[in-house]
Amino acid sequence: KQWYQRRVRANGTSVNGRVTKITSSVVSLTDLPGKQKNGTFDVYSHEISDLEIVSLPTRNEIDQKPITIMRRDASPNRRGNSPLPPDITPDNNNSRKQYKKGDAFSMSVNNMLEDFDFQSSNKLFQKDTIFDEWRQQDGGLPKQVNSEKLKPREMVIESAAPVQGPGFEGDFYTDDRIPVVGLSLSRRVNLFKRAINCGLSYSHVVSVAGMSVSQLVIQVLGGSCRVSLNNHNKPPVVAALVSSGESGKVAVTTALHLSQHGITVKVVLFATPKGCDGLVNILRKGKCVVDKGLQGLPNVIDIIVDGTQDRNTLLTWPDWMNSVLDWTSESRAPIVAVDPQHPTQLPRTPTPPKWTCTLGAPLVNQGLAGRLFLIDIGLFPFAFQEENIPYRSPFFDKFIVPLNRSTKIRMNSG
Repeated sequence: KQWYQRRVRANGTSVNGRVTKITSSVVSLTDLPGKQKNGTFDVYSHEISDLEIVSLPTRNEIDQKPITIMRRDASPNRRGNSPLPPDITPDNNNSRKQYKKGDAFSMSVNNMLEDFDFQSSNKLFQKDTIFDEWRQQDGGLPKQVNSEKLKPREMVIESAAPVQGPGFEGDFYTDDRIPVVGLSLSRRVNLFKRAINCGLSYSHVVSVAGMSVSQLVIQVLGGSCRVSLNNHNKPPVVAALVSSGESGKVAVTTALHLSQHGITVKVVLFATPKGCDGLVNILRKGKCVVDKGLQGLPNVIDIIVDGTQDRNTLLTWPDWMNSVLDWTSESRAPIVAVDPQHPTQLPRTPTPPKWTCTLGAPLVNQGLAGRLFLIDIGLFPFAFQEENIPYRSPFFDKFIVPLNRSTKIRMNSG
C-alpha cells in the first residue's frame, strides 16, 4: 500500500500522490504537488469516482527498505519461527494487527535461509537409545523381544492352577479342555430319576431346555443382526416338528419362546406331547400351529427344529416318519435336532442335523449329531456323585457349551 502512486478524482478534481493508507472508508495520500513533504491528504470513499495506478516503485526503492530476519534460536511467534515484519516486535501484544500483508513478499531472495535437511536429521535420531531412556524414567519396564502371539482364547494374565483332585477321563471335551463323560441312555435315565427324586421338577427341565434351545436358534439365525427391531427384511421363519416323546415337549417349549421374540414360528403337530396341552393352545391362539401338516409349511424356511428323534418315537416308527424324512432331506433349511436318541437299528437313516442339543449329559452313541451342544438343565453335582459319574461343571458363565469328540481327556476334578 505505501509503495503505490495513485491518482484519485474527488468531486471532479484529480489528485496525484503516494498512497500511505487504504481502508474501507478513506484513502490517505502524501507527496502531493504543492503540499508539504510530510503532509497527508485524506480522501473518503464516497468522494472517489475513479482510482487508477499511475506508477509502481522501482526495484531499487524496494531493496532500500530494511528487512529483518530472525535467527532460529529467536523467540518464535504463534506460527513458529517465521520472521516478523520490521515494524513489529514480539513484545507488542497487537503484533498480528500491525502485520502488513505486503511484508510477506518483501524479503530478498538472497536473504532466505537454506532448506532444512530432514534426511540427515533422521539419521542422527537414535530411537533405541531414546526409548531406553524413557523406559528407565518409567521405572525400568522390561523390553519385550520376540513375544509369542496369543491365541484368541488365551489371556495375558495366567489362569490359576486347577484344583487338585481325583483325575477322570471324558468321551467329550469343551473348548476350555474340560472333559465330559458320555453316558448310555439307561444310565442317563437313572441320573435324571435321581435328580427328580432330589427335588428337580421335570417341567422345570423341559422349560429350561426349551429356553436354551431357543437361544441357540436365535444365535444361529444371526442374533441381534437378524432378530431386532431394526431388521427391515422379513422376520426369520422356523419350523418345529413335534412328536409325542420327550423331544417333542422341548420342541413345543422352544417354539413358544421363539414366537415371543419376533420370529415367525410354524409348528407341525404329529402328536400332542403329554402335559403340553396348555402350551399347544397358546400356540394355536398365536396362529403358529399348521393344521395341514408338512404341506401347510411355507416354501422358505430358515431353520428346522426337529423334535421327533426320541427313542420311543423311533422304535415305534409311525407312518408319518417316512414323510418327515423325505421332507427334511429335500429341504435346504439346516436342522437343529433336540436330544436325538437313535436305536441301533432303524428302518431308515434320519436326515443328518447340522446342530444337536443334548440335555444335561451327552450320550456315548449320539448317532448323527453334527455340531454337538450340551445344555444346562439344572442337574445337581451330587446327583452325578450318587450315580458314581465323574463330573465337573463345564458351563461356568454359559448355559450352552459346544462339545468335541476325542480320545480320553484326563484332568483334575474339583
